[in-house]
Amino acid sequence: MHGLMTPLDIFIVVAYFAITIAAGIYCHRRSSQSMRSYFLGDNEQPWWMLAVSGAATHYSLEGTIWNAAMLIVLGMKSWWIVLIWWMPNSVFLMAYSAVWIRRTGVITSAELNKVRFGVDAGAKAARIGFAVMIATFSLASLSLSYIVIHKFAGVFGLPAHPCAICVILITGIYVLAGGFRGVVITDFLQAVLKTAMSLIVGVMVFRHLSADQIHKAVAHGSVTTDYWKSFAYDPHPDLGVFKANKSYAGWNDMVGTALAFSVVGLIGCLGGAGGRYGEQRFLATKTSRQAAWQAAFWQFLAIPRWIFIASLVFLAFTSFRGVTIGGADPEAVLPAWLKSGMLGPGMMGFMVAALVAVYMSTFSGEVNAGASIIVRDIYEPLFKHEADAEEGGHIWPSYIATAGMVIIAIVLGYAFTESSTLNKVWSWMLGGLLTCIVVPLALRWYWGRMNGWGYSAGTVIGLIPSLMMLSKQFVSKDAWIQSVPDALFTYTILILSLVTCVVVSLLTPPVESEQIDDFYRKVRPFGMWGAVAKRALAGGKPANEPIRPGIAFVNVVLGILATYSLYMAPVYFMGKWFAETSICLGIFTACSVALYFTWYKTLPND
Repeated sequence: MHGLMTPLDIFIVVAYFAITIAAGIYCHRRSSQSMRSYFLGDNEQPWWMLAVSGAATHYSLEGTIWNAAMLIVLGMKSWWIVLIWWMPNSVFLMAYSAVWIRRTGVITSAELNKVRFGVDAGAKAARIGFAVMIATFSLASLSLSYIVIHKFAGVFGLPAHPCAICVILITGIYVLAGGFRGVVITDFLQAVLKTAMSLIVGVMVFRHLSADQIHKAVAHGSVTTDYWKSFAYDPHPDLGVFKANKSYAGWNDMVGTALAFSVVGLIGCLGGAGGRYGEQRFLATKTSRQAAWQAAFWQFLAIPRWIFIASLVFLAFTSFRGVTIGGADPEAVLPAWLKSGMLGPGMMGFMVAALVAVYMSTFSGEVNAGASIIVRDIYEPLFKHEADAEEGGHIWPSYIATAGMVIIAIVLGYAFTESSTLNKVWSWMLGGLLTCIVVPLALRWYWGRMNGWGYSAGTVIGLIPSLMMLSKQFVSKDAWIQSVPDALFTYTILILSLVTCVVVSLLTPPVESEQIDDFYRKVRPFGMWGAVAKRALAGGKPANEPIRPGIAFVNVVLGILATYSLYMAPVYFMGKWFAETSICLGIFTACSVALYFTWYKTLPND
């Protein structure tokens, strides 16, 4: 292992693996009682622990590396991409959509389509079609985890593929045994590890690097220090030395590819929690009010991640400049740090265990949520009666689906590792595959006339341009498809999806009035619900309290401002730009005070 790991370090890592497996086995008995127990923990988990679990799952290793790389390449202007794509999602959830999700009372995000569209052929097509798409996305995401482990195995002189397979199999054991309870408990332990790691690294870097060192180092090529730290929007940002990096050169087009991804992200924010492990945690809360609390707390828990990202970025510019800047490989900073000798015996083992925890929490959450969708929304509608699941009759299919996802992730991870890079696969997942589902996900909440046929057709129609976009990673550089910008594929998918959803819904019968009226009374969505809303409330049947669209909009705006400032503050602070740090903290404080009155005090009580 080239002297990087001492016996003490190895003992710490092995002990961590043993504890996580033991936690899964400990939870096995209670998790195996029924589908709801295996995939939602019988709604017994505290809301704050679910928030910790969600934040831990979202703290992914591949996402952390990508975010750090984008910050290195684009400076503070990377926030126009990073935050528009992912971070506002929790704000929309906090403001209103987490309440809507919890009110459906289902087990999976795909099963939500049953509550929304009914049980006819179109509704079944919507449920199964979405389940297939989201399971595919989950498997692609899991394969990225393989790529990351493969990369880091080389840091310690270990055989890359066997190491990646071993770590994935160990993670699979505790997910298979413990179900959702095991995932939440291990996520909590992993969150403690990851938070400690982030704070320790942050303190080390803050003390080790002076303001002068950092401010001079972030300049590279034609990029000045003031330009790098500026948040001001630039449609064609200067990439400095990274102009020659083919994997990142395209990010200088903020009105092309970057804007297309941002549009997809904002539409995705309107559609819920993304269709994967996000919905699972909101559905697992005891009340809809707690679901909204969870979304807010989830955002706050992400602060340590940005401390860690900022620490890696400034180490890349100062201590490892020859590899990350001179070599124009921003993804190399984490391996370079681990090999640097900065970490002594014991601390190296702790950091490796924490990084493995970063990986395992994301992988385990993705596997458990993906398996729930495969069993609940593909296997059961096609082969079984869903009522049996509540009695515990479908536990073995749950085990098989979990094990199957782990095995397929290994196979796909091996294939992607041999033929592509992290940034290429990640970019396709965001701009191609996920783009296929964001429009139907959003429309089902805001347009009462949408039916199952429109939803399923709108989901599937984008697969062809999405797969064409993916093929660019595997064909020769001279192929004609290489001349087609990724942004064109993304916009094509969005337009096709929107038109197909609307046209097919209007050409086919609407959802039965009893079904859609019950959905409206239970969820109380806003948008284009005119006739449905009038009919559903006219009969005098009980209905939940609505969230007014005006107050929801105000809370979204305040929440986005608070989120931007909350996550930018650690980066400015670690870079020792204290004036900018103070401004960010001031904005966050003002928005938080306002949200207490406009959001917290106005949440429904169901």
